[in-house]
Amino acid sequence: MKDSQINPYEHSDIKVKLLKLYLEKYINILALAKGVHTVEVFDLFCGEGIYNNGKEGSPVIILRLIKDIYYKAKKNSNVKFNCNFNDYNNQKTVKLSNYISEKKMHYQEMGTLSYHNKDYQILKNEIVRSSTIKGLKRFIFIDPYGYKNISVSDIEGLLSDNNTEVLLFLPTQFMYRFEKKSTPESLYNFLTEVMSEEEQGMSRSGVDFIHKLRDGFGDKLKGKHFVDSFIITRNVNEFFALFFFTSHLYGFEKFLEAKWSIDEEEGRGWSPKFEEADLFSAIDVRAKTDKFEENLITFLSQIRSNIEIHNFTIENRHLTTHAVQILKKIQNSNDLIVNNTDNSKPRKGAFYIGWNEVKTSKIKCFIKYDKYGTI
Repeated sequence: MKDSQINPYEHSDIKVKLLKLYLEKYINILALAKGVHTVEVFDLFCGEGIYNNGKEGSPVIILRLIKDIYYKAKKNSNVKFNCNFNDYNNQKTVKLSNYISEKKMHYQEMGTLSYHNKDYQILKNEIVRSSTIKGLKRFIFIDPYGYKNISVSDIEGLLSDNNTEVLLFLPTQFMYRFEKKSTPESLYNFLTEVMSEEEQGMSRSGVDFIHKLRDGFGDKLKGKHFVDSFIITRNVNEFFALFFFTSHLYGFEKFLEAKWSIDEEEGRGWSPKFEEADLFSAIDVRAKTDKFEENLITFLSQIRSNIEIHNFTIENRHLTTHAVQILKKIQNSNDLIVNNTDNSKPRKGAFYIGWNEVKTSKIKCFIKYDKYGTI
């Protein structure tokens, strides 16, 4: 058994932290969402749930979070959370079950709690085949012991009901290393799904390899799903990654919020502190949005609605808070035209691009970058 399966490394802690941050947003929203009555959560390689050093793994983090949110929202919510923890190794799920029971982490009124000892492919196929009903949402966490069982078509199948979100961890550092030479058949088959033959073996770095996987997933699922990655650095030039898949722009926005809360500068990933950070860098962390600002200004060379700007921002993997800061900066330079739909002027600094202002799909204002005041 790998040491990382017994005692988590720091990069594994970050993996679970991102899972927790996203699920906290996701479950809080669904607990109070109109029309949602059931949330199914699957951890397909759950492990024992607790490491030898006492740190909690993904199934315990998931269940603890659900319990907290369920009882906070209980008065205003009828949503049930059905948890499914799977590991092919029966001993691991027995230990997990005992720990959950000992800590009193689950009560029947919260929803069902099931343990499985099925092969990943079998359980995955059962999930895909199972009928989805109105008001049912699913979240699936896949943290495999390797990568040989994972395929893009698997992810596409899980997402096919348009009510499922998937968070996938891949040991991309090992995949990148084998991409260069002695590529095993399972990796070759996987890469063939997401990269052209010309691209395979041509990644310039581990990060470039991750971005190619992310973009390959995105191209494969284009028009139907949103895809992003979160890069986890273990050592210098050693990179692992989480990949997130959803059918809904709002779910994608919540994932971006989780990413940016960990990486406040770039919203890209996490790195250990290899060197002692200087005093001032620790105090003043600012988002790097220069490239996004350029893209947003280009986008605003034509008149855009507040909804279009919101969607553009999220699809470019930034937060609406970043867009608002940029719009205010342009407005203060008198280079921004903002009009309500009735041609009146909104108050200064009001752009209506937050989710609560665009979720009804009703346009509130139009915005255009106009450097020379031509309109």
